[in-house]
Amino acid sequence: MNRIKATALVGLTTLVTGLALAIPDMAVIAVQQDKPLKIGMAKSFFIEQPKAFVAIAEGEFKEVMKKTTGLNGELITKLGAPQVAEKLENKQLDFGIFFGHEFAWMQKKYPDFRPLLIAANKERSERAFIIVQQKSDAKSVADLSGKKMDIPLGTKEPSRLYLKKLTEDAGQKDPMAFFGAIVKSDNPSDGLDNVARGNAQAVVVDTTQLEFYKEIKGPVFAKNLRILQKSDDFPPPVIAYKNGSLDEKTLSAFREGLLKAKMNAESREMMKSWNIDAFEPIPTNYSKNLAETLKAYPISTFLQ
Repeated sequence: MNRIKATALVGLTTLVTGLALAIPDMAVIAVQQDKPLKIGMAKSFFIEQPKAFVAIAEGEFKEVMKKTTGLNGELITKLGAPQVAEKLENKQLDFGIFFGHEFAWMQKKYPDFRPLLIAANKERSERAFIIVQQKSDAKSVADLSGKKMDIPLGTKEPSRLYLKKLTEDAGQKDPMAFFGAIVKSDNPSDGLDNVARGNAQAVVVDTTQLEFYKEIKGPVFAKNLRILQKSDDFPPPVIAYKNGSLDEKTLSAFREGLLKAKMNAESREMMKSWNIDAFEPIPTNYSKNLAETLKAYPISTFLQ
């Protein structure tokens, strides 16, 4: 369980479980329901997470949704982003939870999809980083061909996507074939230590994971590690719905319940432990960020 907690601390794969821990009792908008709302969460959020951990998220979701929004609901975690989107389009789901790049892909295919809220962290940045030793002579990922790459357990989908793009740019579609060996440290901090000690030539991490490491091992990073390459900002994870599929009262209850989480001190402290600073309205530049992501990561290239 310690390894699970360490992984969750630096990732958004525990989005719903963190929400369950974070939000206190509060007044909710009264909404009558004929049946529970169905929310599909892309299974990419749970890569390499134990089944027991996923089950906890599913179980706690019903309770937290009722407590915060006044609505009954259930969470479905076994579908990939394309399947979540298809069911959302066909009104078999009421909401979908996607990584930002997944939503960019799905909204292009289904133009009626609308973002409702984002899950924000304190860095306000969703980037991926390739980290190497200070003394490494590599100038880009292309120079790491045949080398040992650390992809820590629970590495988030945007980081995997960025690494795949870099290896494709270097002429190899499959990262597993590009590198000489792939190792999986128990968590990102161990992966960074692995590179600092010379046990791997590079590691992929995201903004939160890198900043966390700098906080606890700043001198180690400064003396031994450097950023080889970094991605542009990915759009933050999003809760989405199909336009016209839900009445405004239900949408308001769902939206307002999640927005109020950050207004309670205990709630903020608990969310912090799960790397969720707040559920926030959609940023004004979100559409632009989605468009830039689509240009950098065409859906035809990466959804094969």
